[in-house]
Amino acid sequence: MGASYEETMTVPIAAADVWQRAWEVLRNQQGAAGSIMTSHPGVLCASFKTTWRSWGEKVTVQVGQTSVGTVVGIRSACAFPLQIFDWGRNKGNVQQIRAGLEAPARSEGNRS
Repeated sequence: MGASYEETMTVPIAAADVWQRAWEVLRNQQGAAGSIMTSHPGVLCASFKTTWRSWGEKVTVQVGQTSVGTVVGIRSACAFPLQIFDWGRNKGNVQQIRAGLEAPARSEGNRS
């Protein structure tokens, strides 16, 4: 199995809002290749382009509502299953998505 990295976080925001935010973060992520699809309710999947460090990655974001907030699972895995070194690429993908979800939402009037 190829290299991968994953994290789970809980945010005090409604699942529908987190879902929309995750969609935006993935769509705006550098290196995102093509469409972002939903394979199951509460799951977003995206592919990232091949770079000099990697044959590409597949990123999955799972969003689920709980009594304490919304739980978000973020996983990045090498697209080539035999790639065992990712040179921090998967961890970087997860951290960028996490940072995008943790950043305060900007209103339309405050966009720069």
